Amino acid sequence: MALTAQQQTALLQMTQAMFNAALGKVYLDALSSQLEAGSSIASIAQGLLGTELFLGKSYADDLAPSAFAQTFVDDFIGNRASSDSKTIAVNFIVSKITAGATQNQIIAEIANTLSSFSVTDPDWGEAALHFKTENINKVVNNLLADSVSADDKASAVEAMLDQMSTGKTFGDVVEWAIKALDDLDQTDPAWGLAAARFDNRTEVSHYYSIEKNGASTDLATLQQILTGVTADAASIETAKAAIDSLLNNPSESINLAELNGSNGFRLDGIVRSDDTGESVDSAGDVNGDGFDDLIIGAPHNFDDFYAGASFVVFGKASGFSATLSLSSLDGTNGFRVNGVAGGDGAGQEVGSAGDLNGDGFDDLVVSASLSDIPKNDTGYTYVVFGKSSGFDAVIDLATLDGNNGFRMSLDEADLLLGWSVDSAGDVNGDDIDDLIIGAPISTEPAGAFSGSSYVIFGKTSGFDGNLDLSELDGSNGFKIQGSVAGAQFGNGVSAGDINGDGFNDLISGSYYGGTGTTYVLFGKATGFDAIIDLASLDGNNGFSIDGVAEGDEAGYSVDNAGDINGDGFEEIIIGARNADASGENSGAAYIVFGKASGFDPVIKLSELSGNNGFRLAGAAAGDLAGRSVSTAGDFNGDGLDDLIIGAYSADPNGASSGTAYVIFGKSSAFESSINLANLSISEGFIINGLATGDALGKSVSSAGDINNDGFDDLIIGAPFGDGVALNTGAGYVLFGRSTTAITATSTEFAQDIASRVGINQTIELI
Repeated sequence: MALTAQQQTALLQMTQAMFNAALGKVYLDALSSQLEAGSSIASIAQGLLGTELFLGKSYADDLAPSAFAQTFVDDFIGNRASSDSKTIAVNFIVSKITAGATQNQIIAEIANTLSSFSVTDPDWGEAALHFKTENINKVVNNLLADSVSADDKASAVEAMLDQMSTGKTFGDVVEWAIKALDDLDQTDPAWGLAAARFDNRTEVSHYYSIEKNGASTDLATLQQILTGVTADAASIETAKAAIDSLLNNPSESINLAELNGSNGFRLDGIVRSDDTGESVDSAGDVNGDGFDDLIIGAPHNFDDFYAGASFVVFGKASGFSATLSLSSLDGTNGFRVNGVAGGDGAGQEVGSAGDLNGDGFDDLVVSASLSDIPKNDTGYTYVVFGKSSGFDAVIDLATLDGNNGFRMSLDEADLLLGWSVDSAGDVNGDDIDDLIIGAPISTEPAGAFSGSSYVIFGKTSGFDGNLDLSELDGSNGFKIQGSVAGAQFGNGVSAGDINGDGFNDLISGSYYGGTGTTYVLFGKATGFDAIIDLASLDGNNGFSIDGVAEGDEAGYSVDNAGDINGDGFEEIIIGARNADASGENSGAAYIVFGKASGFDPVIKLSELSGNNGFRLAGAAAGDLAGRSVSTAGDFNGDGLDDLIIGAYSADPNGASSGTAYVIFGKSSAFESSINLANLSISEGFIINGLATGDALGKSVSSAGDINNDGFDDLIIGAPFGDGVALNTGAGYVLFGRSTTAITATSTEFAQDIASRVGINQTIELI
C-alpha cells in the first residue's frame, strides 16, 4: 500500500534529525518499503544508528579481523572501559568476523548494543553514556542549529537522555523529538524559530524528494539542499530555485578524499617541490604480467638540483592501499627512473612508448627537455625497455646502452626536445610500435620557435645507446618541420588511426600565435621522406585543423581520443586552454571525428556541428580547460571510449584547486557544443581537486586497466599538492566501473541500510 502524506513527511523529518539532509527519492523509496512492511519511524531511526552514513566511520575492507576489531574498539570505546573489557570486545568481534559477519554488521550490532546499555553499567556505562550523548547531540544540532538558546539546546539533550535512561531506544527519542517540533507553534517565544525552521526545511525536502523526484544519493548533496534554509519563509524559494538549478545540472562529483584502495588510490610525492604529477600516463604492460602499469613524472625532484625523476607503479589485481608513497617502490611493485644531470627536469613528460623493440613488453619514454647538454635547452628523450623481471628499485637513465634502452639527442641549442612525447602506435605497418617526440622551439627552417616533431620507427634489434635524430632518413624515421615562426609546432603530439586504414596517423599541435593549428599526417607502409613539410598536406596524405579565435591556443594539447562514437574510427581531441567559451580563458576542447575518407585539406573547429565533431566548453572564466586532454579509455565498460579534460586553474575547493571532467562516449548524436558546467550524470562526471593550489588536472590520462577488471582506469596529476611537504605533488588513480555502478553504488547502500532497519540486538560482552 502507498504511504500516506503524513508517513512521507515523518520520513523527511527523521532524515533532518539524523543526517541534517533532504531525503531524496532513492532513500525515500528504500525506507518507505520498511514503513509499508510495518516498521515504525522509531525502528527505522534505530536501524540507521548503526550505519556508516550516520556514524561517519568506515574501515578498509582488507583489514585483518584483529586489526579491524582493535581499531573499531578504540574508535567506539576509547579509554571509557577497562583494558580487560576492551579485550573481551576485540575477541568477540574477531570471533563474529571469523564466523562470517561483515564489518557493517559488526558496526550495526555494537552501535545498537552501546545504545541499549545502562549508563550505570559497571563495565560499559561510561562508554554507553559517551556514545548516547554524542549521538543525541548530533540529532539536536541537526534539528535546532542556532534557532534556540544554548540553554534550551542543553535541556533538549538532557530530556532525550533522560528518556533513554528509562528504557526508551535512540529511535524512540528521535521520533519523540520530531513530533515535539512538529507540534510546536511558530509563535512560541522560545521555540518558534526552531519550529519555523523545521517546517521550512521539511517543505524544501518534500520539494526535492517528492515533487521533483531528486535522486541524488550523495550525502553532501542532500545536506547542501537544506543549507541556508532558515526560519525565514523567503529561504524556501531560494532553496527551491537552487534545487531547480541542481536538477538541470546533476553531474556527479567524485570525492578524491574517499579513495580507499578499492575504488582508486593516491600516489604521494617524496620531497618538497618535486611537482609529482606534472605528467602522468599509462605505461602499458612493462613487465608482461597482464596488468597495465602507470608512470608519473616529478621533474623538479632535486636529488641533483632538479635532475628530475619518474616513477613506474606496477598494476595488480587487488591489495592497493588508499595511498602509496613513491618512496616505497622497490623493484617488485615498481621502480624509480632518475634523471642524469641537475636542471634536466627528467619526467617533464612521460608515457608509454608502446612495444618499440617488438619483444612483447611495453617500453617507457621519459623526456628531459630542459637538458643543457650538449647545448642550452637542447633536451634529451630516453626510452627504457620493458622486461619480465629483474627491475632494480632505481634505474639511472645514464646507464642506458642500447640493450636496456637508449637516448635520443640532437646537437642543436634551443629545441626543448621531448617537451611532448607519445607512442605513435604502428605508423608504417610493420607490426612494431613507433614513437613521436616534439621539439617546439626549434628554429629551422621557418624561424625561431617554429618547432618540429620527430618520428622514430620501432625495430626488433640494433639500438645504439644514443640515437642522433639528425640521422633520420625516412627508413628509420623522419622529421616533421613547423611552417610558421613562433607557432611552436610539436608542443603536443600523439597518434591514432583516424582514417581506419590500419596505419596510425600522427597528430601534432602548433598552438602559439593566431588561433592555433593541429596537423594530422596519415600513416602508410612506405615512402616517407626524411623531412616532411606541413604545406604538403592536401586531405589525402593528411590535413590541418584550425582553431576558432585569435589567442585560443588550440593545439596546446592533443591526443588520440579513441573511438567515442562507436563508428570504428578513432577521433582527435584538441585542447584550447585560452578559449573564451564561457568567459575569458575558460578554455575548451574540441573533438574531431575520424572517418574513412573525404578529409578537406583544412578543417575548421568553428564548423563542428555534432556530426563531424563537437566542442567541450570550459565551465568558468580562468579555468584553462583543455590545458590537458586525453582519452580515458573505456572507463565505464560500455564498449565506447571516453574522454578526460583537465582544467587545473578551476576553483572548486579554493583557487587553482583544479578540476578534471570525464565525458562518456555514446553511439547516439552529440550536440555541437557541451558546456562542462552543465555536464549531466548520463554524460560524465567531475573530479575536483581537494585544496587550494593543488592544480589537479594539469595532467590527465587513461591509466590502462591496472587492476585487470575489464574497465580502464584514470590517472590525474596534482603537481602542486602539499603532501609530506610543499608542492610534493600527487597523482590520483580512479578505477573504472560501469555507469550503472557510478549512479547505483549509493542506491545499493540505501537498500542495504533499509535491509538493516530495525536491528536492535544486544551482545553479551561480559
